[in-house]
Order: sequence, then structure tokens, then C-alpha cells
Amino acid sequence: MPTRKHNRVDFWQVIPLIAAAVMLTIGLSMFLGGTENLVDIVRPVIVVFGGTVVALLVTFPLSQLAQALQTALSRGIHGGSSPEEVIRAMMKICDISRRDGLLGVADVRSNSWEVEEACHLIGDAAEDTVIRFNLERRQAAERLYNQMSADTFLFTAAYAILIGLLGSLVHFAAPTATAGDGNAVHLGAALLPFVCGVSLAILMGILLGRLRAAHARALVACEIAYRGASIILEDNNVQRLRARLSGLVPPGLRA
Repeated sequence: MPTRKHNRVDFWQVIPLIAAAVMLTIGLSMFLGGTENLVDIVRPVIVVFGGTVVALLVTFPLSQLAQALQTALSRGIHGGSSPEEVIRAMMKICDISRRDGLLGVADVRSNSWEVEEACHLIGDAAEDTVIRFNLERRQAAERLYNQMSADTFLFTAAYAILIGLLGSLVHFAAPTATAGDGNAVHLGAALLPFVCGVSLAILMGILLGRLRAAHARALVACEIAYRGASIILEDNNVQRLRARLSGLVPPGLRA
């Protein structure tokens, strides 16, 4: 019988994610900026990262920022829920319902909140309207959860670009330009903060894309769990259950 696994992400697990973002931003900035000297890129990266972090702290509550980092790790890196895994879990639950009855299903614990709540609904022999209500409530909560995380990273990308642009304008306007080749050197150095900001924004775009895909999988997995509960209460045949649940998975999300 599955047991509860907490999906809590400690801060020390997020530190490598932040360090990787810094290293990738430095590498991408050096490549896009055409500089080979690491020292030249450190100060712009500090300005962009520091300014972006301060802007985020002013914009969002600390709890939302912490949750966004956890979401980036659990969904952006690990991929989040898998519809196929939920289908297999519901098939096991269907088998338990045949062997131990509905009360046996109520005692099942899972690492998925949707699956566990579906088990409670099965154990209570809930009506289809109740299951549908819980499905809609859970999907609404999932959309809100995803929107809060997506807003955080969207603002991160916007702040990185704007702060990088501001740093480049200040650097370019500084009275340090010289004649001849010195102008080219000055222009290249002035563009580095903007390049750093764009590099960080590109990474945020990649992360947003992965979060969007994970969100789609989570919505499908949520529907599979609750529809599965309704089907099990109606007909607890394992093979027919799998056939009906597999039809809920769009082609692009199938394993």
C-alpha cells in the first residue's frame, strides 16, 4: 500500500538551483557578449542579480518567492506529476477496491494529493456531483498555484532585462569614452549588463516553458485521479479503467 511522501523542498536543495542559474548566466553572457575575461562579467552579473533580487523582494511576499523556488525545483527541474503514474496508481486502487472493498481504499496513502483525495471519495462512496465539484476545486487551485509561480519568474525576466538595460545606459553615459579603439572597448563593456539581463531572462523563459508543460501534466493528472474515482465507483474493472483513463491523456503528454 502506498505511503505518504512529503513533497517539501528544503532551502538547501534550492541553493544548487540558484548557483546553476548564476553560472549559466555568466557563461551565456560571456558567449553573447564576446568576452573571454571572467572578471569583466562578474560585476555586471552582481548588478543584475542583486538588483533583480531586491526588486522581487519589494514586489512579492517572501513566502511566494520561496514557493516559486520550490516549484522551480519540483516542476521545472524534476518535471512534476506524470499522467501515466497516476493511471498506474488508480489501477492499483481499483484492484484494492475489488479485494478489500471501498473501506480498504479509504486507508490508502499516496505521494499525490489528488490520488489520496480520490481514495477518500471512493471510500465515502461519493456521488458523481461531489467528485466533479472536488475536481473543479482542485483544478482551480492548481491554476492559481501555477499562476503565482509563473508571475514570479515572469517578473524576474522583466526586471533582469530592465536593470541590465539601466546598467548599460549608466555605463555608456559615464565619461570614460576614449578615441579610436577605446570607443569599441567602452561600448562592449557598456553592453555587458544588458547582455547579462537578457541571459537571465532567457533562462527564465526556459524555466517558464518547463513550468507550463508541468502545469498541463498536473491538470491532466488531476482529472485522471478524480475521473478514476468516479469510474471505480461505477465499474471497478481494472482493464476498462485503464482504457478510459488513457483516453484522457492528450497525445503530447503520453509516455
